[in-house]
Amino acid sequence: IHFQTLMVLLYQRKFSSYSGEYGGNEGDYFDQSSNQFEGPISAMKIRSNDRGILSIQVCYGDIWSNNEGNTAGRPSDMHLSFGEGLVQVNGRFGNAVEYLAFRTNMGHVFAFGPNSGLGMPFTAEPLHPNTVLRFISGRSGSMVNALDTSFVPFYDLSCHGC
Repeated sequence: IHFQTLMVLLYQRKFSSYSGEYGGNEGDYFDQSSNQFEGPISAMKIRSNDRGILSIQVCYGDIWSNNEGNTAGRPSDMHLSFGEGLVQVNGRFGNAVEYLAFRTNMGHVFAFGPNSGLGMPFTAEPLHPNTVLRFISGRSGSMVNALDTSFVPFYDLSCHGC
């Protein structure tokens, strides 16, 4: 491994944080940790209905992840600007994820799903300053059943092609 790459990886590990699992225990486990090497999160496609979040698909750099969940319906898109990163995820969950709102370091908020209901509210945010959402994992089936968030230091936000 190149020395500079090794130093970046050690720095990321020291200042990384994880939040979750928010949701139920149904569905199949998914893990997008390897997708982060394609680049920072630059966009998302999220499908929802009046019951909650049906699916989530994340663009890392300019490469789209697998769609996690149900592909029914039309997705709502979220695109980040150059230098923009996700610094907070708010939501609500019961047996599945009902609502998600992503806040960026530039103050934008992207919300998906019904913002009402009986689910348990949650807030996922990094433990360290200058860190952003780098990848997600969780459980999905006919809906997004659970979501985990992983935050790492804010760097290399030059790759946006989705």
